[in-house]
Amino acid sequence: MIAVIACIGLNALFLQFAGVWARPSLIETGLLDQAAAITRVMATTPRTSRPMIAAAASNQLYRVAWYSSRAELPPNADCGVELYGGVEKLRKLLERPDTRVIGCDQERAMRRGAAMQGYTLSISLPDDSWVQFSTAFRSWGIDARLRYALTVAFVVMSSILVAALASRRLARPMERFARAAQRFGADVNAPPMQVKGPVEFQSAMNAFNDMQARIQRFITDRTTMLAAISHDLRAPLTRLRLRGEFVEDVEQQKKLFRDVDEMQAMVNSALSFFRDDGIQEAITRFNLSEMVNTVLDDFRDAGENVSYHGLLNEVYVGRPLSLRRAITNVIDNAIKYGGSVSVSMRATHSDVVIVVDDEGDGIPSELHETVFRPFFRNEPSRSRKTGGIGLGLSAARSTVRGHGGDILLVNRQPRGLSVHVMLPRTEMPLPGQNA
Repeated sequence: MIAVIACIGLNALFLQFAGVWARPSLIETGLLDQAAAITRVMATTPRTSRPMIAAAASNQLYRVAWYSSRAELPPNADCGVELYGGVEKLRKLLERPDTRVIGCDQERAMRRGAAMQGYTLSISLPDDSWVQFSTAFRSWGIDARLRYALTVAFVVMSSILVAALASRRLARPMERFARAAQRFGADVNAPPMQVKGPVEFQSAMNAFNDMQARIQRFITDRTTMLAAISHDLRAPLTRLRLRGEFVEDVEQQKKLFRDVDEMQAMVNSALSFFRDDGIQEAITRFNLSEMVNTVLDDFRDAGENVSYHGLLNEVYVGRPLSLRRAITNVIDNAIKYGGSVSVSMRATHSDVVIVVDDEGDGIPSELHETVFRPFFRNEPSRSRKTGGIGLGLSAARSTVRGHGGDILLVNRQPRGLSVHVMLPRTEMPLPGQNA
């Protein structure tokens, strides 16, 4: 409704203020009054004096000429110019209803094949002589077709402008909705969106906020429950170790202690995983390339064969400590199962991709998704010396997906595995910024 009213108002203003050239009124210009006054004077003077009066009445705006008859008028004096009420006013001013008024402009004269400079207005006198006013300036409007074309063009342009502004205003709540959904996909603890806009959008936003709150409560309850279970398992494990001290069979005692140690390691890893999942690190801007190189330096100090090539100053917005742990888990996993590791980083228009290549045996393609399950290990011995607990890749993918990205596995040829850590370049909102 506002858009329609605004469009009508613009068109009304156009017709009001641009009417001087779109449909000018000679009645309001004062030119007809001057022409009528000069015509009355010439009508009351002898014919011999009229040429001198015409010359004296001429000025910079128009030139006045007197012709003794209609036949003496220039051939292009009459070509049908619309005067929009000017004829009636001239007749009233002259008090002669039978006064003849004709006019012509340059455009109409050229269309008829006649050469003409400027515009003319011819008025008959009572003795059938004529007085003609000529001017180089247009004083009675533009051609009707051009006038209509300009009016239609303005109406179309103003309608498009108003429609664009109205559409933008209607689309703004949808853009906020999309940004909030995108942020929630990257940050499960994102604040609720502000409910603004039309009633239909407000209903959708309220439903989204309710859904977001339920998901956040579900994740919080799940994390708290699993962390509590893992914590409560510590006491029975401690009692099992103490009771194992009384087992007389040494071989059975070693097996029991090995199982207890493995379960203890799994519980500690689970507690660490849930603790990291529950703690929300602040989002900040940092140098991702420098962080990856710092992780690799730590592995080099431990004697591992790792290398890096790619971007050197890639600035990223996210949670640096969480991403550091995720990249460390991926590289550590590659070192355990693949020996030497090569890390590279490249950027596209939408993602920053960290590629970790190893020289191991790779992973069967049917297990590429299975290895991300918690506590799953592709190494069959289950020995802690040859592998971890099975939470490294799970924690890494959870962190990367928390940034809106993902981790993919690709087998290399002829051997080896390539891990692609994809992080979106779309910046996560910094603290204090709206979604």
